[in-house]
Parts: sequence; structure tokens; C-alpha cells
Amino acid sequence: MRFKRPNRAFTLMELLVVLGVIALMMSVILPTLHRVKESARTIQCKTLIKNYSLALYAYFLQTNQLLPISVQDWSRGIVMHPWHSLEEFRVLLNLPPTGPEYRDRRIGQLQEYKPAFERRFICPSAGYALNHPEEGLYPMDRSYGLNAHVYYFEDYVRRRLESQSSRILCMADAMDWWMNYWQCDKYLEYGENWVGFNTYGTAAFRHQDKANVSFWDGHVDQMTAEELKSHLRQWLDVDRSAK
Repeated sequence: MRFKRPNRAFTLMELLVVLGVIALMMSVILPTLHRVKESARTIQCKTLIKNYSLALYAYFLQTNQLLPISVQDWSRGIVMHPWHSLEEFRVLLNLPPTGPEYRDRRIGQLQEYKPAFERRFICPSAGYALNHPEEGLYPMDRSYGLNAHVYYFEDYVRRRLESQSSRILCMADAMDWWMNYWQCDKYLEYGENWVGFNTYGTAAFRHQDKANVSFWDGHVDQMTAEELKSHLRQWLDVDRSAK
């Protein structure tokens, strides 16, 4: 007697069911993985910005001066050396000094300052910075920017910085090496793109539509464009009272 062997091959219907289950699982898993990766990038960014702010505050406590947001070299005309290019800042990070080509502004070039930092010093969500390295180095000024209002009235702020360090915003995710009230929300229009003048002074809301922001005591928060704009709006009143 012959026995008929059972057919163990998938039918078309069974195969479609399996594929449907896999597709459903992937639709759940992939967004979760994306959120996990974004959360890890946000945490890494917060650690970086916290360390930079604490280093700047330590400089203030040691010298009773703020690390300059930029240094003008008047002997060569209006030549600005921004904070991230200064030897004093690199010393705070235990980095060797750079040559003058990293401090001088490259007039007429879109990437105005020569990148000078390893990838590990850059926000992992700073798409423009990470996509525009030169000689294996990346631009800090497309990753983080200082709160320019602090420097508009530096003497006024310096007298209050030690007692109010937890209230004074130090830096944020940014597309420029500085940011202020008037320019900070340009990211909503240009996103992770640097186009020169139109993106001067803008923060970067690159973490699920929020920017990581740090205060001079080192604590880190997140703000939407509206929240950051509102916070910096208060500086206009501070500016008036300081005059």
C-alpha cells in the first residue's frame, strides 16, 4: 500500500499571511528603533553641551571673565575669531591649539571657518556639520552656538552669573556660533541647511523639533522654537535695564 506524503509547502494564502505578519511587526519595530536611536543621539548631545557649558563656567570662576564669544583682530581689519576657535576653549577640552587658518574667517566661502573638531565633539544629529567635514574634521559652528545676549551686556551679566548661573542660558543646538532673539527661529524655514547670511544666529531644533539648551550651571533642558524665542525675549528687558 502506498502512503501519500503530506504536502508541507506553504500555500499562497499562508505565505501572504506570514508576509503580512512580518510587515505588521516591522511597522511597529522600525519606528521604535528610530525613537531609540534618536533618544541616544539626544542624550549624547546633552552630554556634550553640558560639558562645554561647565568648561565655560569653570573658566569664568577661575578668571572672573567670560570666555569671549569672539575676538577681533583689529590689526588685520575686522577679523573675528569665534569662541570655538580660541586656544583658551580648546585648552578647556584638553585639545591642542590650532593654526591661524582655523581661526580666520574665509571671506566669500559658505563654510566661513575651517572645521577643527573630531566627530565626537559634534552633535550626532547635526546633519549639516556631519556632512561637511574637511580633512577629517567637523565644524563646531554648525553644531552649537552661544547665547549672544550674554555678551551684549557682559559686565551686567558677569556680576550676576555666579548667583544666577542656573537661570542664564549659555548655549544651544545651533547652525551658527551664536544665536539671539531676532534670528533664533530661522531653522523653521531652512532646517539643517546653512545658506550664509539668512541663517546667521539661528538655533537648531533638531531633536524631535526641539533644541537642547544649556545653562551656565551645566543643567540641560529642551526648548521648542516658541519656547526659546520666549526665553530670549526676556533678554530684551534685561538689556534695557542694564543700560
